[in-house]
Amino acid sequence: MNNKERLSDEFLNAFVDNELTADEKGQVFTRIHEDEVLNRRVCELRKVRDLVQTAFAEVPSAPDRSGASQGARQPVGLKAVAGLVLGIGIVLGWVLHQPKAPELAAAIDAPASAPSRALQKVVLHLNSGDHEVMTEVLDEAENLLRFYAQTNQSARVEIITNGGGLDLLRVGSSPFQDRIRRMYERYDNLVFVACQNSIDRLRKERGFTARLLPEAVVIDSAVAQLMRRQHQGWAYIQV
Repeated sequence: MNNKERLSDEFLNAFVDNELTADEKGQVFTRIHEDEVLNRRVCELRKVRDLVQTAFAEVPSAPDRSGASQGARQPVGLKAVAGLVLGIGIVLGWVLHQPKAPELAAAIDAPASAPSRALQKVVLHLNSGDHEVMTEVLDEAENLLRFYAQTNQSARVEIITNGGGLDLLRVGSSPFQDRIRRMYERYDNLVFVACQNSIDRLRKERGFTARLLPEAVVIDSAVAQLMRRQHQGWAYIQV
């Protein structure tokens, strides 16, 4: 990808939907660091995707006029779809004209004049205890770190866990203890973070104190840390 080439919305949509290769995603992160306008476009595309997914999830099924079982999903009427599209258009118009808020930034918030070799900073958020999601967050982190190393870019990556995601860093619960140790030893710019609030909640609700892997760092609140990182210009990815 040429650094001077304008990225199409189709390509950026693929980035937002996590459909690019690790190399392509790494290059997009680099471009976002350098270009405030591109950063805003990525934010807007993420908002549009979230609006569409939320809206379609809430569209009711059409009434069953044939007497078929109500459990079967019926096609949505044209009027409903038209109203949905109109509603999304109105909300989108409002979103695109709002002043930029750092806490809503889906990508790195850096000035356009930032040097091309500026420190790349990415935070990955894990709040699910699902095995496949845990695998995905570790793969994502390793792919990014490998890309930055191959392209001689300075980078920092944090994996922040809370809720069910805390299981990734819990002794006896994590299915990836050996992999986490290997990654920790290989990448000195990778940090595994556990949420103290989630640890306290486990103790209160389930009556035990979570034992964490030695690679884990504990912070006060995952939500607070995510907000701090985004204000500091870190790219935010929720896996």
